[in-house]
Amino acid sequence: MKKHMLAIYRIKEDRVDEVKEAVSDFVDAVKRNEPATLFYEAYHGQGDVSFFHIMTFEDDEAEEAHRTTPHMAVFVQKLYPHCEEEPGFVELELVRSNVR
Repeated sequence: MKKHMLAIYRIKEDRVDEVKEAVSDFVDAVKRNEPATLFYEAYHGQGDVSFFHIMTFEDDEAEEAHRTTPHMAVFVQKLYPHCEEEPGFVELELVRSNVR
């Protein structure tokens, strides 16, 4: 069964560009290395210090594999020192989608 997640965090105001670069590198690594991560998009709140990541995994095992990848460890090392509020995660229940 697919698993949908949302991650939300806030960063230090002067670190937006660094974090955007780290996020971009991370999402590229997810795309290259995680076929069971079916959907992954990261957003920055315009004019804000908030970031939002929306992801869909094939199943619980895919989500566990995602959390334990080497590129996740690198991303955490790059991201967490710049956070004012570390990532919080919410498991989502899909109600409806227009994705085909």
